[in-house]
Amino acid sequence: MVKGIRDDFRQIGVVTHYELLKHLRSKRMIVFAAIGVLLIVLITVLRLYFDAMSSDSETFMSDYLGLMMLFIIIGVSLFCAPAIASEFEERTALLVFPRPIKKSTFLAGKMLACYIVVGVVIILYYAICMILSLIFAHGLNIKAFGSLGLALLFMLGAGGFAFFLSSISKKGSTAIVLAIVILLLVFWMIIDSITALYGIEPVFSLTYAGTDISNIIDGTVTYSTYVDQLGRDVWSFYPSHVLSVGIMTVWFAVTTVLSALIFRRREF
Repeated sequence: MVKGIRDDFRQIGVVTHYELLKHLRSKRMIVFAAIGVLLIVLITVLRLYFDAMSSDSETFMSDYLGLMMLFIIIGVSLFCAPAIASEFEERTALLVFPRPIKKSTFLAGKMLACYIVVGVVIILYYAICMILSLIFAHGLNIKAFGSLGLALLFMLGAGGFAFFLSSISKKGSTAIVLAIVILLLVFWMIIDSITALYGIEPVFSLTYAGTDISNIIDGTVTYSTYVDQLGRDVWSFYPSHVLSVGIMTVWFAVTTVLSALIFRRREF
């Protein structure tokens, strides 16, 4: 029993190692890192150009983290979404599964590699922002570390959903498009907006929970605004930290289990 568990961990380590090498050498890695650098450069240059660089560490970090949820969605879409589908599309797993390796350890290794790559880039983004905050704002808001924790948890939730889409897709490119469209367009722009319009808190929405990544620094609470044209209140919902953690954890757990079950049953 112990030997079997050790062998499973060894296989996970081997898969993770080679998946990491593949990701680090891929064009997706260059694109994702370049987007992060571009965001930081653009925000910094625009703030300096318009002389709007805040000297308050809270406002400073908030400026740089406003698009963090979008950045994470792009990351998990690039790495997690094609991870399983590409195995069926390119038939590469046919070279692996005739050998003594379990589908569960194979999937765990692929997931771990994707989360490590995306997670490291996110951490580096935060590290650079924190350094800039020390330089320009002469301080660092401690809430930035809480935001980082929420960002990594959101990565797991969105990544689990991307893996689920990958497990039911025939092509990696299809899974990437589906992940971006569903998370950004369907949930963030449509569902979250419509529910707010009718005063319904979208406690089921992953992107609603993701807004807490930046809001943990701003500290904005739920409020309503009366709109004359509509003749009623329109709500702006902001989740509590406990609620956002709960939503993201449930999304990660449920979608990861579904991904594993579908992957184990799917034939090449």
